[in-house]
Order: sequence, then C-alpha cells, then structure tokens
Amino acid sequence: MNKDFDFPPISKSLIDALEGAYPKKDFEFDTPSNYLVFHYGQRHVVNFLRHQYEIQNDNILNTKIK
Repeated sequence: MNKDFDFPPISKSLIDALEGAYPKKDFEFDTPSNYLVFHYGQRHVVNFLRHQYEIQNDNILNTKIK
C-alpha cells in the first residue's frame, strides 16, 4: 500500500464489533480448505483495520525511547 495514502478514520467500536463478528478460531484437522481460506481472509481484513487504527492513534506519548 502507498504510504502517502490517508486511510479513513477507524473507530475502536468498529474494531471491537469486527472482532466479535469474526473471532479467531481453532479448526479441526479435517476442516475443508475453502472454509479455512474464507475465515483467514476475514481475519486478514480485521487485522489490517486494527493495524490502521493503531497507526492512526499512535503518538509521541505512546512511543518508546530506544
């Protein structure tokens, strides 16, 4: 993704709702691969939006000094 792209603001309530709607799951050995791909695609979107939320809410007060 282009780093110059400004992503629309994301709220904590949206992240929480998506986490509830698409929770992480453990699967059985015999789970069909198309089901796994579908689930992990959903989780990828949730993880991407959570990462964007963290970027948007990061500030100097959250930064650790190395």
